[in-house]
Amino acid sequence: MWQLLNSDMEFLVESDFIYLPLLLDPEIEKEVQALFRPGKPMENSGHPESKTIIAHQDRQFVKALNIHSVLENYETINAYDYKRQRKEFLRKYQLTREVDGILLDDTLKTILFQVMPYFVRKNRGLQRKKLRDEEILDLVGEKIDIPGKYYKEAKTFRDVEPLKAILKGLENQKPIFKSPGNGLLSAHQLRDWFHEAVHAKILASEHDRLTKALQIRLQFSQAKPEHAATLLYIADTGSMEMDGFGFTRKNAYKGEYFVYKRIGEYVLKDYSARSYLFPDCRVALSTYTPFRPFVMEKYKHPFLLRHKSGQEICMKHFAPPHEFTAENAIRILEEGLTALRYGYDARRRNGYHSLERTWVYIPTIDFEDYRI
Repeated sequence: MWQLLNSDMEFLVESDFIYLPLLLDPEIEKEVQALFRPGKPMENSGHPESKTIIAHQDRQFVKALNIHSVLENYETINAYDYKRQRKEFLRKYQLTREVDGILLDDTLKTILFQVMPYFVRKNRGLQRKKLRDEEILDLVGEKIDIPGKYYKEAKTFRDVEPLKAILKGLENQKPIFKSPGNGLLSAHQLRDWFHEAVHAKILASEHDRLTKALQIRLQFSQAKPEHAATLLYIADTGSMEMDGFGFTRKNAYKGEYFVYKRIGEYVLKDYSARSYLFPDCRVALSTYTPFRPFVMEKYKHPFLLRHKSGQEICMKHFAPPHEFTAENAIRILEEGLTALRYGYDARRRNGYHSLERTWVYIPTIDFEDYRI
C-alpha cells in the first residue's frame, strides 16, 4: 500500500472506498464491457450492486481498499509505522514520557513520598518530622544533579493549553477523521490525508489517558517548575538514589520496582573475637511478591547460602507480608539490614556458614579475605 501512496498515480475515492486505475488488456476489457449495459455513458454505468469497477472521465477504476477498514486495523497492518507515528506525534505535546503516570502510579507514590522520607533526613538533627510532598521534591532537587534538559521540558509539561485544545478537538470531532470526499486524488494528497487520519485515530485512542494527563498537569500548572523537572527525571530514568536509599524500575509496564537501602561497611566477629570487615551492599525488596529482603550485588555472608547476586537473606522467624505498603516496605528493609549487621551470633555460629572455618563448612564460601 505504501508503495502505491509513494507513487505518481491518481486514485479515485468513492463512498469511502479507494479505487485503483484499471490497466486494461484484451481479456480484462471484455470483462469490463460485460459489466456495463451497451448504449449508456461509462461514467453513469456500472454494476448496480457491487460497483467493483466504475468509470470516471473515460477511465476505469477497480475497487481496492475500504478506508475505514484500513484505519481501524492499521496498528496491526503496519505496527512499526503506527508506533513511529504515534511516538513522533505525541512527542510534540510532551506526551511520550511516563511522567503523567507517576502520580497515578500508587506504587511509585508510596516509594517516593512515604518510604523514602523514613530513610532520608532533611536535617542532621535528631528530630524526624513528616515531610510534605513538596518538601520531598525540593529535597530531591537539592541532592540529585538533574540535567538541564528536564527543566526545559518542564515548561512544556506545565503548559496545559495545548492539551486542552487537543481534547476539545477530539470531543468536537465526529467521526474520528474527516472523509477525503469523492473524486480523484493524487498519491501525495491521499498520503497526507491518511497521515492526518492516523494521527486523529491515535489521539482518539489516547483520549482517556489525555484526560487523566490534563488533570495531573493542572495540579502542577501553578507549582514550581523544579518539581515538574524532578518528576520528568524520575519518569525518564526509572531510578534514583539519595543518601544510600534508592529504587530502580523492574518492569515499566507493570509498575514494578526494586527498593533498596545501602548497608555501608560493617564489622562482624567470629568465635575467637577476630574481626571481619564486610563491604557495602544494597539490601532490597521487590514491590511484587515475594516480599522478602534480598541482596542485589554478588555478596557473601553467613546468612546467604551462596556467593552470588539476588540472594534472599536467611531470617528464621521472619513472616513476609502479603501486600506492598509503606509500613511493610520499611519493616522488610530494616529487618534485612539488621539481620546482616547484627543477626550473626559468633557463639552459636548461626546461619548457613560460620565466619571461621570449622569441620563442617561449604568450601566455596570463605571469609578469610574479610579478616582485619
